[in-house]
Amino acid sequence: MAFPLVLGGVLAAALSGLSKREVPRADAERYFLAAAREGDEVMLEGLVRAGVSVEARDGRGFTALIFAAYHGHAEAVRTLLRLGADACASDGRGDSALMGAAFQGHKRVVELLLTQPCAVDQANSVGQTALMFARLFGRSEVADLLDAAGASRTRRNASGRSPEDWARTQAPPVAGPP
Repeated sequence: MAFPLVLGGVLAAALSGLSKREVPRADAERYFLAAAREGDEVMLEGLVRAGVSVEARDGRGFTALIFAAYHGHAEAVRTLLRLGADACASDGRGDSALMGAAFQGHKRVVELLLTQPCAVDQANSVGQTALMFARLFGRSEVADLLDAAGASRTRRNASGRSPEDWARTQAPPVAGPP
């Protein structure tokens, strides 16, 4: 199926200067996911209005919301949520937008995603949660937000590690006596 794209301004320039053209569905979805990675809210909105699904995915199962969250584009995340993106959706490994934002330490994005009706302890295919990612990578501000939202500090992943176990691995080494 092709999408009739009637575009102007920034959106047209982003699509190689095309102002009116039938674009194959796969190409339109690729443009959409690229716009999410780049944080281009105008492109995202234009492509959804032209008929691209807000839940379009790439070959790994990444949605536009997962891309925007991972790359820290808070306004693109806000736009995608307003357009109806599923904040609870996960990719092929079970990772969600919240997990990606926590992994990268994007506080503003985490704040936005925590307003959605998703389980704060949603786990991926190996049992990791957003709090585990935040603790593992030393994202203390994000971990504090997740704690305040009720994330479990004691839940364990498939290898038996809790968020607190991950936090301990990030502690700076203590110097011994001289």
